[in-house]
Order: sequence, then structure tokens, then C-alpha cells
Amino acid sequence: MAVSVLELRRRGYSEDDIALARVTQDAHRRAGAPYRSLTEILAGQPARPRPSAPVEDLTVRQLRRRGSYGQAALIADQAALAEKDPDRAAQARYHAQGLKTLAQMPHQLEFDFFGGGNVSLGHQFIDTVQSRLLQSDATSAEQDAAMATLLLIVRHLGWQSYTCEKTATDLAEMRGKKKQAMAETLALLEKVGAISRVKRGRTKVITVTPEGAFRGDVNRHAEAVDRYRAEVVQLRPEPAE
Repeated sequence: MAVSVLELRRRGYSEDDIALARVTQDAHRRAGAPYRSLTEILAGQPARPRPSAPVEDLTVRQLRRRGSYGQAALIADQAALAEKDPDRAAQARYHAQGLKTLAQMPHQLEFDFFGGGNVSLGHQFIDTVQSRLLQSDATSAEQDAAMATLLLIVRHLGWQSYTCEKTATDLAEMRGKKKQAMAETLALLEKVGAISRVKRGRTKVITVTPEGAFRGDVNRHAEAVDRYRAEVVQLRPEPAE
């Protein structure tokens, strides 16, 4: 059990002694030395032996059953147990927990928009895009083509993702349109803020804002927005002057 500073003072240790013990503790932590409490340092006690890492079943069959993320989580857990630096060990355990979450296969839930997570059409998002199209100088035919294409894009978003799994060429083929006509439609959607296109390799990936695509666990919506900013917003080309 940890001993409070007040208790250390009651035992007769001065403020200078406690401060020096803290400096020593911090120096040991940075150097990767075994952890010692303030009480142990003040009493001159040696560091306690570190517990040995538990033996895991690492047979090929068990590793295969864990999957790639599960194996990575196991390695991170083992590294945390062997880590001498408490801060690095805490970081390793944190990332191991994230890998364990990824290792759990997602289950599609019908019409459970706020519980386990699902991807659905964002009605407010579609309404806003439609309103912007009506206010634009696009013709009725161009607006109809844009809305039809947007619905197709949202239909083919990845699982709990804002990225469309279809390219512009795929969308043109699915709608029976020429590539040039599809390019003009996508440019209109981008102009009204419905989509963003980010070049990855030789392909332009079509993305939709998290508000239009993500309808999963509301507690993870901020995480999706942060990822969108890092992967899409920061990679957008600068507007031409």
C-alpha cells in the first residue's frame, strides 16, 4: 500500500528528504531502473524483484486463432510486462488494449444506430447537400445526377468508414455514364461540400464527412472526426487562386 507524504512527514522525514527521494525516484524511472516507492527509497530498501511475465500459449494454432491484431496485442502485452520504464509500459498496455478491440470482429446490427454501431444514411446530411445544390447554378439534370451519385457513394461506404469503396470509374459504370460526365458530377458534389477527393497513389479516393457517413457508437464519433481531419482535410489540395 502506498504511503502518503503526510504519513512520511509524521514518521519524521523532512521536506528535503522527501524531495530528494522524489528526484531519485524520477532518475531511476528515466534510467529504466526497477521501481521503488518513496518509502523504500527513504528507508534505503532495495527494489522489489519484477514479476515474471506469464507464460502464454504461443503455439501456431493459437496464434492463428488470435488473428493479426490479436497477435500484435499479445506482443504488446508481453512487452509491457518486460518493460522497465513505467511510462513506456503504460503506453504499451494502452496500445495493446486498442489492438484487442480491433481483434474483435464487428457484428452488423440492423437498425441499431446508436448501440453497437452501424453505417446508415445521414438524412440531415443529404438534406443539406440537396439544399446547397438547389442554391447552386447547376441545372435540374445536373442536380439529379449529383444526388443519385451521392446516394450511390454513401451506399458503398466501408464499414463504419467515410471512404467510398468505389472509384469514379466504378461509379460511372454503375450509373451507365461516361467518365467525363461522372467527373463533372463529382466536381459539383465537391463544390457544394458533399464529398472530398484525396489522391492516394494513382487513384483519387472519394470520401464523405463523418456526419454524412458515420452512424455508429456516438461515443466514438469524435474519434472518427479526428481521423477524418488527419486523413482527408489535411491532404486536400490548396484552392486555386
